Amino acid sequence: MQAVILAGGKGTRLLPLTVYRPKPMIPFFNKPMMEYIVNALVNAGVEEIFVLVGYLKERIMEYFGDGSDFGVEIHYSNGENIKLGTAGATKKVVDKIEDTFIVASSDVLTNLDIRALYEYHKKKKALATIALSQVEDPTQYGIAIVDSENRIIRFKEKPKPEEAFSNLVNAGIYVFEPEAFDLVPKGENFDFSLNLFPKMLEEKLPLYGFPFKEYWNDVGRPSSYLQATEDVFLGRLRLPQLRTESLKGNLEYGGSLYSGRRCQIRNPSIRGFAVLGDNVKIGRNVKIERSVIFSNVTIEEGAEIYEAIIGENVYIGKGVIIESGSVIGDNSVIEDFTKIGANVKIWTESRIGKESIILPD
Repeated sequence: MQAVILAGGKGTRLLPLTVYRPKPMIPFFNKPMMEYIVNALVNAGVEEIFVLVGYLKERIMEYFGDGSDFGVEIHYSNGENIKLGTAGATKKVVDKIEDTFIVASSDVLTNLDIRALYEYHKKKKALATIALSQVEDPTQYGIAIVDSENRIIRFKEKPKPEEAFSNLVNAGIYVFEPEAFDLVPKGENFDFSLNLFPKMLEEKLPLYGFPFKEYWNDVGRPSSYLQATEDVFLGRLRLPQLRTESLKGNLEYGGSLYSGRRCQIRNPSIRGFAVLGDNVKIGRNVKIERSVIFSNVTIEEGAEIYEAIIGENVYIGKGVIIESGSVIGDNSVIEDFTKIGANVKIWTESRIGKESIILPD
């Protein structure tokens, strides 16, 4: 079985975390997000993956290599992938695809049974099948209406609230027959949701939906990244390297700590959860609430971090307070007794002097 992974985007909504790393390489419980979809594809029976790279492609290629460490053969398609759109970029590798294949976004976190999706597609004799997740606010996604047979009868990309005729949204995981790409013009910008699916509906070709109830999160913003992190501790999102059966109580009665290697931690006060990368040093009397701290970070005594994401190689001085929704970019220094207000983004390579107060707009 073969698959294509879409990994060319810039992840602008997650800036400044994506200045030095592409979105697929953002750590999630100390593994790049893309690693989870690679493992899910391998578990579904995929033996060969074509990764469509673009922004900061070297980081992805260096980490995943030829795929041998992950039990799969990986090839990379470079070039104008972003300019060509999702369908246009996928068309470039279709001549190397032998049969029915899977396409997946590199940045979704899900417990979807990909093998079941694949088999469902084959059973329906579909030309394309879209995995559909149910959400409360569908305005950020492509939405679909299906008939009693789950054939898609209407599709719209990112509707306005008054146009949202469905809460079944495109989950960014598909199964295709190679012939579907006969509809895609070569060398032109052509998108799955904006162009290919509407064209298939127009020509009354067999386009099916696969509604599923398993966990799904496309991690588009810092808030959804933190929500996905909490969902792991709550047991909603299952990760292969983590058993969460006993963690829910920790969230309610104190706080769960997940740390990487070589961390030095002096009994911090944790509420909700704290996820630490490698080589994190935490001083005395530090408070951390519902936050993720990447690798090589030093947090001095008395600092307080609330619902924040701290990038790599960051120094946080004594008594610093970082309020909820804030993101600190890589290689930054926050000097003693500084206060970072709510929802503030500190850019990479920043240095904030002692006793400063940084307020949101």
